[in-house]
Amino acid sequence: MKIAIVDDNRQEIELLKKYIQGWSQQNGMQTTVTLFDSGEAFTEEYDKNRFDIVFMDIMMDGQNGIETARSLRRTSIDTLLVFITSSKEFMAQAFPCHTFDYIIKPYTKERIMQVLDEARTALGKRGGVIDISGNKFLLDEIFYIYSNLNYCDIYTKSALRKVRISFNELSQTLLSYPSFFIAGRGVIVNFENISHISEQECVTVSGDRVPVSRRKIRETKQAFYDWQFRKMLSEV
Repeated sequence: MKIAIVDDNRQEIELLKKYIQGWSQQNGMQTTVTLFDSGEAFTEEYDKNRFDIVFMDIMMDGQNGIETARSLRRTSIDTLLVFITSSKEFMAQAFPCHTFDYIIKPYTKERIMQVLDEARTALGKRGGVIDISGNKFLLDEIFYIYSNLNYCDIYTKSALRKVRISFNELSQTLLSYPSFFIAGRGVIVNFENISHISEQECVTVSGDRVPVSRRKIRETKQAFYDWQFRKMLSEV
C-alpha cells in the first residue's frame, strides 16, 4: 500500500509514520510512507504518485487540509482520505470530501491501528487480498511477476518484492483470478494494471514494459480484449 501523510508538524508526522510502519510489520503488509509538510507540496506531487491512503491534517499554514482534499477529489475519488485534526469543528466541511475517517488529536497508537485495519479491509473489497508464502498483497497492486529460480519477483505499485515460491505454484493461485494471465515463460501480468499491448510487450499504466513471447502475443492480446469486454459488461 502507498500511504501519504500531509502535516506541517514534523514531530506529529514522524510519530504517525512510526505507528504505520509498526502496523505494517505486525500485519505482514508492504507499505511505503511518503511525507509532505504542506498541502501545496502534496497537490503538486499527487498526479505523479498516486496513494491508496492519505492522512491529512486540516489546520496547516497555506493551503489547509480541506482545500487540499477538494483538490485531491478533483483527481481521484478512490483514495481513502483520513483527516487528523485537533478540532471537531471541521467535520461538516470534511465529509463532503468523501472522508474515510476523522481522527481527533491527540490520538493513540490503537486508534491508528484500527483505521489501518479498516482501510485494508476497504481496499481489499475492491480487489481482494491474497497471501503468498506469508506475504500479503492487494491483488490490484500487483503489476507483473517474473520467475527467478526458486523465487518469484513480484512487481507492485510501490515496490519489487521477492517471494520464495515456485512459479507453477504461484500461477495456480493467481490464475483463479480473471485479470491474471501467463504472457510468456515465467511471466505473469495483471491486466488490471496494463495500459495496452504492443507487438512485443505489455505496457503497464506506470510505463513499465513487460516482454511477451512471440508465440503468445496473439493469445495475450485476445485475452486482454476479452477481459476488458467482460469488465465493461460487469460495470454496466
